[in-house]
Amino acid sequence: MRSSRGVTAIELATVIAILAILSALAGPSFVNLIRSNNVSSVVNTFMSDMRFARSEAIRRGGAVIMCRSNVPEAASPTCGTGSGPNGNGWVSGWLVFEDRDNSNSYNSGDQLLRIQPAITTVDSFLESGGSSSTKFEFTANGRMKNLSSATQLQVGSNFSMTNAQQRTLCVSPSGRVRVVGDGTTSCSTATDR
Repeated sequence: MRSSRGVTAIELATVIAILAILSALAGPSFVNLIRSNNVSSVVNTFMSDMRFARSEAIRRGGAVIMCRSNVPEAASPTCGTGSGPNGNGWVSGWLVFEDRDNSNSYNSGDQLLRIQPAITTVDSFLESGGSSSTKFEFTANGRMKNLSSATQLQVGSNFSMTNAQQRTLCVSPSGRVRVVGDGTTSCSTATDR
């Protein structure tokens, strides 16, 4: 009798059944991991750009603005007003620029320092209560020119997010940005990250 190589149909069916069961068990946790990573990525990008704008204001002697833009990648981008397209706030993207003419808006005389295109991985990025600050103006000492008290920005999603996935950004008049997580929406518990 000759020995044959390969696998039988029964062995193949058994392996496929085991893989299907493992995939069904791992699928939901993988989705939560992706959602959590998306939220973290948006928060980290925003915080990085806020810190960049603050450091550039100190380095350049003031007048650096980070503003929400409806179309940041346009040939002539502008700062947006209100809560942005569909009321979703900062997910439309933003600009960081040196406001050379002190007009409080981006124009051809200003130096564009950074552009963040629209964010598609989360659904909303709004100030607590649904409104949205449209710009943060930094002075030469790194403080906020247009902020008299701390403001909170919440990253949201149409998907149900666990407390561990939720993030709130706290922006203080001193120009510092901090994050709270685990479902906390109060900046009194914020920690620097």
